[in-house]
Amino acid sequence: MKTSKNVIEKTKKETAKNINQGDCVYLKNQEELFQVLGIDNAYEKCWVREWPLNANGSPVFEISIKQVSPNQ
Repeated sequence: MKTSKNVIEKTKKETAKNINQGDCVYLKNQEELFQVLGIDNAYEKCWVREWPLNANGSPVFEISIKQVSPNQ
């Protein structure tokens, strides 16, 4: 039987391209840059906002980790 620690570690290793909170990334099929605000590895989702911030703020939205490409 696997412990929950092993399951969590495995999930983290499978997270696409080691995306971390605070990273600036591109979304697939988008030219704009986005900042990662939070990550939920269990559900393979993350929360991002457009970067740099707009003067009136940038809306935060949830997206699948599979739709994120690291900034390289």
